[in-house]
Amino acid sequence: MKIGRRRYGMIVLDMTPMIDVVFLLLIFFLVTAQMSEMASTPVTLPEQQGIAEESEGAIGLVVNIDAAGGVQVGSDAFEPTALIGLAKDALARDATVVPVVRADRRAPAARLNEVIEGLRSGGCRSLRVATTRPKEAP
Repeated sequence: MKIGRRRYGMIVLDMTPMIDVVFLLLIFFLVTAQMSEMASTPVTLPEQQGIAEESEGAIGLVVNIDAAGGVQVGSDAFEPTALIGLAKDALARDATVVPVVRADRRAPAARLNEVIEGLRSGGCRSLRVATTRPKEAP
């Protein structure tokens, strides 16, 4: 009886799929970091206790009002009347969008009212106003 020898060759590992996955993750995290930076224009939010409940709508439109009364969506400046078109576009993409208004505590209240009116005229039934929780005394 002849017993044959098994030949063991070198196993070749193909690294291409792993490299593709690493590059996709890298792109995902870079884009996510860029988008979160766009939504976080530096504003000093007013302190308010607020409500801890979650709303059911998706956040798709973040409107920033700086201390001088300037209105920004992302990195672009807008007039409050232009928010009507932005709100309509956001609602056309997703009907559950609930805009978030981030107003600086030193911003004029009249500008905040104009922004809210522009979003309501664009078809937004509800919106959120961002605040920070007050610091508790030790």
